[in-house]
Amino acid sequence: MTAGMGSVGRAAALSGVLIAAGTGLGFARDLVMAHMFGASESTDAFLVAWTIPETVSPLLIEDAMALLMVPVVTRLLARGDGLRPLAGSTLPRMVLGLSLITLTLIVAAPLVVDVLAPGLTDHGPAVQCVRLTAVTVVTFGLAGFMSATLRAHHIFGPPAAIYLAYNIGILALIATLAPFIGITSAAIGVACGSLLMVAVQTPAFTR
Repeated sequence: MTAGMGSVGRAAALSGVLIAAGTGLGFARDLVMAHMFGASESTDAFLVAWTIPETVSPLLIEDAMALLMVPVVTRLLARGDGLRPLAGSTLPRMVLGLSLITLTLIVAAPLVVDVLAPGLTDHGPAVQCVRLTAVTVVTFGLAGFMSATLRAHHIFGPPAAIYLAYNIGILALIATLAPFIGITSAAIGVACGSLLMVAVQTPAFTR
């Protein structure tokens, strides 16, 4: 009993540290972007694209996915059914549906920019950034599915690390590419950071 409580306590402490680190790095990310790009039309172009991950994150990673998946996974585990049937039947359909949404956003990016930022004089950078960040619809969905499944298994470390990985990806791409392509580096960073959210959970998820 004591050993079990100690294990839970260590897991909670690790999760807290990872979440705090991810939050702190998110704050650092905002400071870096403000310092490097300032207030400009190119920054406005990125902020239009930033709407996509900011909108889908609560739906696909946070409360909505957890409310949907954790009870289902818990019931399957209680019955001893395992998760392979659920993953095999649900993941392909989910990825297909989210991929169609992503493709729609990529094709309709000029319209999205017109609706969200009609005052922009040059829509090109915003359209490009929207198309890059549209990938987060798929990757956030995968990350949210993995997080909900792992939490139902009482595995909390990898899900707690997703925003740390996300912000590392954004900052790394800004540091590497900003001198060459400006604010577009942030949009590429969002796409790559969202892939890292999946990658950081994959070993535990496939174990």
